[in-house]
Amino acid sequence: MCIHKMMAALLALFLLSGCAGMGAASSGKTDEGGLSIAALFQTESGDALYGGAAHFSTETKSDSCQLNSDGTVGISGLPRNGELLLTLFDRQQNVQGAMKLSFSEGAVIDASTGEDGVGHITVRSDTNEVALIFILTEEGVLQCTLWLVNTGPSYTDLPQKGV
Repeated sequence: MCIHKMMAALLALFLLSGCAGMGAASSGKTDEGGLSIAALFQTESGDALYGGAAHFSTETKSDSCQLNSDGTVGISGLPRNGELLLTLFDRQQNVQGAMKLSFSEGAVIDASTGEDGVGHITVRSDTNEVALIFILTEEGVLQCTLWLVNTGPSYTDLPQKGV
């Protein structure tokens, strides 16, 4: 029960604090066909990473988001199909970890880190947002998985920038 309350509190803090996105989406909705993510960054032991920044970049666009005090960021306008590079920086702007994220559409929503170190994220065609956890290992490797939280307001309630 305590873990459920903590996760709900983290999501609520994230949703109330808002964050950045890639580009300009003034309405708070995702860009046509674009994808929004809510991301939690933490260590292997479950401690939130905060004070640094997450940098998201595609071949044509990039944006950085400051990690909130609970280790969360939100970003919109991500590709539904394609790749982007995620780089995690600490407070001193040193790289803590990086990983390529590969987005594709499928029959289910899923996120995992492949043996090649690539984060594979699958979304359904009717999905506009997905919640992910990025775990920084002691070796400086990022891993991703789904963030299975089903309480709190929608991500689209946050002020956003888009790709």
